[in-house]
Amino acid sequence: MIATVLGPRFHSALVYASAHFEGRQRTNTHVPAMAHAMAVSALVLDLGADEDVAIAALLHDVVEDGGGRPALDEIRARWGDVVAALVEASSDEIEPTGRSWTALKQDTLDAMASKARPELFISLADKADNARTLLRAFEGEGPALMTRHSAGSRDALLWYYESLVAQFELRREALGPTAGPLLAELKGSVAALRERSASAAHPLGSSA
Repeated sequence: MIATVLGPRFHSALVYASAHFEGRQRTNTHVPAMAHAMAVSALVLDLGADEDVAIAALLHDVVEDGGGRPALDEIRARWGDVVAALVEASSDEIEPTGRSWTALKQDTLDAMASKARPELFISLADKADNARTLLRAFEGEGPALMTRHSAGSRDALLWYYESLVAQFELRREALGPTAGPLLAELKGSVAALRERSASAAHPLGSSA
């Protein structure tokens, strides 16, 4: 696999994302938002993505995290239609609609069947980094994370992530061979989150 060369377009996207996310933390895990953006971009590059996909991965949360339609239009103007389409496909919604977390996530799951490889790369990288940071956050604060999370409960959170794993498994061929290790990591993180959250909810000696 030939390494992707990142040029001025990527560097300008890095500056743009850094300005957008300055001082912000992710709501559910308190990880700096820019750290997540960089992690997702790095992961898609590991999968073999090109510069457009790496830029879209870096910007994947910009639109739904307060940027809205103006940010999407700016992304299209500065980095082109391909990047803008990938960012749009990676966003739960362009402008707030008031729909429930469950409804938005069901839409995400439903869309998995028709995603092309670049969209799948960004989604897998996003979810894998989310799952690993959720697991680290759970180690730090325990069951309180499950109720503080936007999902609202352990059952809802696990439903979503286990459903994602199932959808990625169905799209394994479309993802290609480079995605195997990252998909295995996602599965491991989700399984560990289920196991450790169950143990915390029902400690040894308590009734289930």
